[in-house]
This record gives sequence, structure tokens and C-alpha cells, in this order.
Amino acid sequence: MRVNTLGKIINRLTNNAYIYSVITKVLSVILMLVYSVVISRYLHAELVGIKSVITHYSELAMLVLCFGIHQAYPFYKKNNRKNVYTEFIDLVFGFFIVYLLIAIILVALLDIQMKFKVTIIIVPFMFFIKEMNYIVTIENPKIRNTAQIYLDIFDIILIFLFIIFFKASLIVCFSIIVIRELIFSIVAFWNLKYSILKVHPSLRNAWEYIKFGFIPMLTLIMMEINYKTDVIMLERFHIDAAEIGCYSLGVMIAQRIWLIPDALKDILLSKLTKGKNENEVAKVTRLSLAISAIFMFCTIILGYPFILILYGKEFLPAYDILLLLLVGVFGMVFYKMIYSYNVSKGKRGLNFVLLFLAALANVGLNIVLIPRFGIYGAAFASTVSYLVCGIGFLITFCKETHLRYRNILFIKREDIHALKEIFRQ
Repeated sequence: MRVNTLGKIINRLTNNAYIYSVITKVLSVILMLVYSVVISRYLHAELVGIKSVITHYSELAMLVLCFGIHQAYPFYKKNNRKNVYTEFIDLVFGFFIVYLLIAIILVALLDIQMKFKVTIIIVPFMFFIKEMNYIVTIENPKIRNTAQIYLDIFDIILIFLFIIFFKASLIVCFSIIVIRELIFSIVAFWNLKYSILKVHPSLRNAWEYIKFGFIPMLTLIMMEINYKTDVIMLERFHIDAAEIGCYSLGVMIAQRIWLIPDALKDILLSKLTKGKNENEVAKVTRLSLAISAIFMFCTIILGYPFILILYGKEFLPAYDILLLLLVGVFGMVFYKMIYSYNVSKGKRGLNFVLLFLAALANVGLNIVLIPRFGIYGAAFASTVSYLVCGIGFLITFCKETHLRYRNILFIKREDIHALKEIFRQ
């Protein structure tokens, strides 16, 4: 009898898209923290800082080369564009082949540091991963979330293999980055459940997608500047790599808190594409704020001993960075939910303006604060930009939808009731 009851509960959890996404994200957070502990202990702060700089540069370059084309996919799908699924897959493969050829040529011809060669060679794969994962998120987010768990486990296994066979070095750091992107690319395509024999790489209709995605591309670049400019500017201001490693750890832990809103956001975008409205956005935002507040409280209490015990004394500055960044987490909740709503409504310009203002605040404050306060100045700049971003999205959303702020900020009785229904026998 108890087995049947447990089975019913599990079915309810896995059949509810939001709850299943949250569960997988929580598991992903745990696995990613394990991964970060292992790789930090293995590579130490300096190599972790170098790895962070490479990934930040490559992610910014990847976004530019995406041209925002994936932003057109949910819009075209919602408006029943013919054969958009196969057309988009062929287009992504076409871009990938071109980018990979260009990357190989640049790496062969340019006389630059190895870390920048690694950056160039992984950009096409990061492009491919982002585009493929976006399709899966729209079509079947459960597959995407499940696959992420397996990839997180792979990350941990990969690091343990390197620990067993190789001493930590710069070459090992580069190898970990490249192998990871190759495997993630394969899995990203596998998740589509689409035969490779059906793929016909093509740039046909590329300009149409680029025209639609130009503003979203600028928007995503502003978004990434909001996330990534701190590490890049720390490197440009010649802050020690070990300090950047500590900073990156603090940022990583803070970002794990908004993985819960990320989980709900992915499902929300899928539901908005299929007809849900602003009331769904308000409900999911309320739940995200409540869940994030709980995680923030736990992080404040447990963060210091957690970093000391698991990462070691060399990473303790990460706790101060974490405390500064937590203030901005609430702003990111509003941004992540309302951004999805704007995407589904085709409001590309509004997303761009709001993120541009946040990025401007971020860059300006980094320029002023990093020379004087180093990594702590970068953390303060990021926090301010997160708040500017989130509050801007919240105000514009409420004005457009005529929803009251309390309908978005405070969890309601019916929200709790809905959660209880999921667990009810």
C-alpha cells in the first residue's frame, strides 16, 4: 500500500513540468557544487581563474555569433511557421560548420597565447550547444532537464579521471575545457531524437532569422555583459588569477540560487509559447521569490563553513563576494521570468533597453570600482546591475499588464494549495 502511495507521489512530481524541472535543477545544483569542489581542489585558485576567463571570453564571442537566431524559434513556432523545426536544425548545422572552419584557420594562423586559441576553438561548439538546447527546451524541457543531470555526473567523472592520471597544469586545464564542450555538443544533438541522416546543413533563410534575432542578439549580449563583464574586466585590470578564481567561486555559488528560477523559467517559456498569459508569469515569479529567499537564508548561514571545509582557506574571499551578490538575486528573479514573457510577446526592443541600462551600470561601476576595490568592487557593480535590471523588468511588466505588485511579490494561499495538490494522495 505504501509502495503504491509513493508511486503516486512520484508520478505527480514527474508529471508536473514545473516541479520536475525544480527537482532536476536541485539535483543539478548539488552535482555542480560537487564538481566545483573537486575541480577547485584539483586546479587550485590560479588555474580556476584562468579557466573562468576562457569560458567568459568564449561565451561572449558565442553570443555574438549566434546572431540571436534561436530567439526567432518560439515566435515562429507559436505562429505555425511551416517546417520550422527541421529548417532551424539545418540552419544551426550550417552555421556550425562555417564557424568551425573559421576557428581552425584562426588557430593555425594567429600567433597568440594558448588560452586564446582554446577560447577560439570552443566557440563553435558552444554555439551549437546553445542552439540545440534551446530547441529541446521549447519542444520537451523534461528531456533537457534530465540530460543535464547526466552531464553534471559526467563532469565529475571527467575531473576524477584527470586527477587519477594527470598532475594539474595549464595543459590539463585546457584539455578539460575542450573535452567537456565536445561531449556536451554530442548530447545536445542527441536530446533532439533527430537522425543525423536527416540533417542537411544550410544557410537558407539565415538572413530572415538574423533580421529577427538582431535585437535579441544585442539583448543577449547585454545580458551576458551583466553576467560576464566582471571577470573579463578583472582580467583586463590585471587582477591576480587566484583572486579571479575566488571571485568566480563566489559568483558560481550565487548563481546556483537562481537556478531554481531558471528551472521555472524554462517551463514558463514553453507554456507561454503554447498559450499561457501574464497570470502564469506572476504565479511563477511569486514561487521563485519564495524559494530563492529560503535558499539565500541557508546560504548566508552555511556559506562560510561550506567554503572553508570544502574548498579550503585559499577560497575564503569567495564568501564575502557571495554576500554582496546575494542582494541582487531578487532582481534576477524578476528579470528571468518577465524576460520570457517579453520573448513570447515579441517585445525584443523592451528587453534590449532594460538590459542595456543594466549592462551600462555594470560596466561603468566596474571601471570605477575595480581599480580601487578589486574583486569586491566587481561584486558590488554586479549587484547594482542585477537590481537595476530586475526592477526595470518588474515596473514595465506591471504597467503593461495592470497587475498589482503584490500579485507578483507575495506568495498566495492558492499557490500553496496548488503545491499541496501535487503531493495529495
